[in-house]
Amino acid sequence: MPALPLSLTTMCALASEASLLPRVRMAIAVIAQEVFVEASTSPGYPLRWNLAKTVLSPSEAQAASMMVGLVVSPTLLAAAAAASSTDTATMAAAISDEQILEAVRAGWNAVAGVGPAPTAETMNATT
Repeated sequence: MPALPLSLTTMCALASEASLLPRVRMAIAVIAQEVFVEASTSPGYPLRWNLAKTVLSPSEAQAASMMVGLVVSPTLLAAAAAASSTDTATMAAAISDEQILEAVRAGWNAVAGVGPAPTAETMNATT
């Protein structure tokens, strides 16, 4: 397993970075709006829609609870590490808005409780 680009202590500090939290809150609201216009036949739609309804106007606590998962996403970790600093505000500034939006999109199903779609391999393993 490859080494982490940041220490756990640094990741913890970044997950608590005050300048990153409002951006995460806005990203959650943006993705919630995207989910509302998905086709109702989309995989996992009821759970995805319920999460969107719940976090349409995300509280600071809801955003903070998602921060840990976002900070450890490979893209955000790489962007923060590329800042070549342990200052959390500097690392947070190195993370683009698009990277935050993509991390929220990538984690939406997991937070909503949507499991991965079964594949032929997983279907055969259970029979």
